[in-house]
Amino acid sequence: MNRSGNRQYSAVQIKTANKGKLIVLLYQGAVRFLNKSLVQLEGKDMEGKGNSLIRAQDIVLELMYALDQQLLDEGNELALNLQRLYLYCYRRLVHANTHLDRAAIEEVAELLNNLLDAWQQVATQSPEGPPASERHTVALTG
Repeated sequence: MNRSGNRQYSAVQIKTANKGKLIVLLYQGAVRFLNKSLVQLEGKDMEGKGNSLIRAQDIVLELMYALDQQLLDEGNELALNLQRLYLYCYRRLVHANTHLDRAAIEEVAELLNNLLDAWQQVATQSPEGPPASERHTVALTG
């Protein structure tokens, strides 16, 4: 499938996914960009590495924005811990980008992979919600 076809397929996936599946897609995208950045760092493609890390940073911010503000305001421990973890990941990625720190990228990739596994289980166990086109959605391109 060509690049245009991949983008169209991704757009359809996003528009028809429930919230849990959207979160899974975000995690998958972040991990994909982190893995790509490691290859680019190894190949000394600094511009590519920077772009991939920025894309991963953007996705981490989207994950943070997707947290339920009401739960955060109420002091929900899970929501607050996720917010803290996303901020930590974001800071580590900024550090990795500016200091060419492979270990920081690998650390964030491991954290996000662990969360991805958990969200995949949640997404497969939760009942299908309304299509994303009927809810607030997050734009994911790439």
